[in-house]
Amino acid sequence: MATLDESRGDAVPEVLQRSIADLLRRQLEPTGACDIAIYPDADYDGNPVVLVQVKHRLVDRPIEVNELIEAERAARDLAWQQGERRFVLIDHVWDERQKVAGAR
Repeated sequence: MATLDESRGDAVPEVLQRSIADLLRRQLEPTGACDIAIYPDADYDGNPVVLVQVKHRLVDRPIEVNELIEAERAARDLAWQQGERRFVLIDHVWDERQKVAGAR
C-alpha cells in the first residue's frame, strides 16, 4: 500500500485499503490490474478524496468499460459500508497500446 503523505489529509484506514485493494484485484484481474495504491488526496476543487490508482498491464483483448464501472461502484459501496465518507476516486493507468471498448 502507499505511504501517507501528511499534506494530503487524513490517512486511509489500513483495513479499508486492504478491503478495496482485494475487491479491485478480484474484479479487475481480467483487465490486467497488477498494482493498486490507495492514499488520501484532494479532488480538483480541493475536497478530500480517497485516491485509488490501478495500474494495468497490457492484455490481448479490449477492456469493456462496463467492467470498470461495476468495479468502481463496488469499491465506493464498500468504502461507504465501512464508514468512509470521502469520495473514492479511481484512476486507471493503462499501457498506451491497450484498447478500451465503449459501453454497450
